[in-house]
Amino acid sequence: MLNCPVQITVLQDSSEVNHAKNTVRLLQLAIPTTQVIVVNEGMILSEAMLDDAVIIYPCDHASPLELRTSQASDKLPQLPKHIILLDGSWRKTHKIWMQYPQLHAIPALTFTQAAATQYRIRKANKPNSMSTLEACAYTLEQLYDMDCNALHQLLAAMQGHWERFALPIADD
Repeated sequence: MLNCPVQITVLQDSSEVNHAKNTVRLLQLAIPTTQVIVVNEGMILSEAMLDDAVIIYPCDHASPLELRTSQASDKLPQLPKHIILLDGSWRKTHKIWMQYPQLHAIPALTFTQAAATQYRIRKANKPNSMSTLEACAYTLEQLYDMDCNALHQLLAAMQGHWERFALPIADD
């Protein structure tokens, strides 16, 4: 288990909950304080959840996470107390993004220098795709200088399991 200096919340598309290749379950095992909210129609996000939060999402107004860590940006004068991640395919996360305009009011961060995804067992339709676990690990490493080796090892172990049985790659 990792001691995490920030609250992690994942807004998860309902189709991901029981998906066998869901990395959010691994994230919860490694960081038990991770909160997962399964998004459904009519759900309201609490203002408390959005307070002192950032969202990791490549929207038009997103700032590069790497600029934040180099102190070149004044958009985030201090480290956030809450990180929000969206979990699902690009199409599904975009739907969540559009469904909750209050997310647009909090600072958004995107990745410009992240390494290529190591998540090979699930096909993505965009070249800069990464699993939710990888996105969380990269964010924690960059913002909090946290050692997230345990998260990367969990992902590698999960992939090793799947590859051992030569299961086909699923489309999102």
